[in-house]
Amino acid sequence: MTAQEILESRYGSPQAGNFESKWMTLWEVKKEFTWFPKKTIYIHKDFCELLKGAFKDLERLNLHTEIKFFDGCFNIRLVRGSKTVYSIHSWGCAMDLNAAENPLASEGVWSREFINVMVNHGIFCGQNWIGRKDPMHFALVNG
Repeated sequence: MTAQEILESRYGSPQAGNFESKWMTLWEVKKEFTWFPKKTIYIHKDFCELLKGAFKDLERLNLHTEIKFFDGCFNIRLVRGSKTVYSIHSWGCAMDLNAAENPLASEGVWSREFINVMVNHGIFCGQNWIGRKDPMHFALVNG
């Protein structure tokens, strides 16, 4: 199954009338993680819970300092270059961090320890992709 198929089977279409009220939340990140570069994020509830656990571990291991910029989360749009496939961002299940340091198709600069914390919390990173890498991209599903 593709990432889009997985998300649609779990949560339905992000364009459905009740999608946002059922699945999205406004996470006041700075209340829990004062170091995070954004005060609030509109994000999928399930993805938010995974990130909370990962952020706690990043903070405990002093790896949270690798996060310098927040570059987006919820955005209903197609995958770059596609005419039919929706981005994981369309469900609020992906977050871009440090985009300037981790541009699309680059190897990325996240430490192995940082990536391991995210993976251990069930969060996928585009830095690990075999094809076109997207190291700024962290997501609830792989793709």
